Amino acid sequence: MGFFDLPTPLFRLLDMPLAPLPVAIRLVLWALVASALSMWLYKILSPQKKLVATEAEALAARQELNAYDGEFDGASPLISRVFRTAGKRLWLALPPALAASLPVLALIVWISNDYGYRFPAEGEDVSAEARPNGFEAAMVERRVIVRSSEGDIVSDLALPRPTPVVEKYRWWNVLIGNPSGYLPDDGPVESVELSMPKVEVFSFGPSWFRGWEVLFFTFVIAFSLIIKKVGKIA
Repeated sequence: MGFFDLPTPLFRLLDMPLAPLPVAIRLVLWALVASALSMWLYKILSPQKKLVATEAEALAARQELNAYDGEFDGASPLISRVFRTAGKRLWLALPPALAASLPVLALIVWISNDYGYRFPAEGEDVSAEARPNGFEAAMVERRVIVRSSEGDIVSDLALPRPTPVVEKYRWWNVLIGNPSGYLPDDGPVESVELSMPKVEVFSFGPSWFRGWEVLFFTFVIAFSLIIKKVGKIA
């Protein structure tokens, strides 16, 4: 389990009462949670009064530049002021924005694991390909079994969660873990790719549209803009 996976048990606990609802509705509700949480954290972590003053200063600088109708040499100080105020606002807003995004990133990691893929239905085949070549991989029930060219089993890993890739532990797994675990570090197989079926939120449209990503991030953006406007967040 990586750092961003630590809140996963809490998210799953909160998601249990939503189980009777359609997947699309659940994702919209989680998008609302993500938007509200990130905007609330940003508001309390950011210097709102300074941001409001900086925005007013930046607006005045842009208006002054737009109204200028002289030589370029005379516009240089105005252009410098525009960039200076923009940089000042970015400096004030960026650190709290990054801090506010961390809990939301943890939520996204959980959603990608629990709403991204599903175990195959009865009679639905899942292909498996081991790396490097020379090994034969297969998914048997909810296990990944890898055999050598001689037929000997070199890896037998249970799959507690439907994941498209099982591999050895990498450095980035300190941040984001693989919910299905890892292949042995001293084993000959580096990774196994599985054609795990994706969870389809919609039954229509291209494949990239049917997953959780489009619906979730569309509503995250929409809710964030609404909360920003209603909450008068700078």
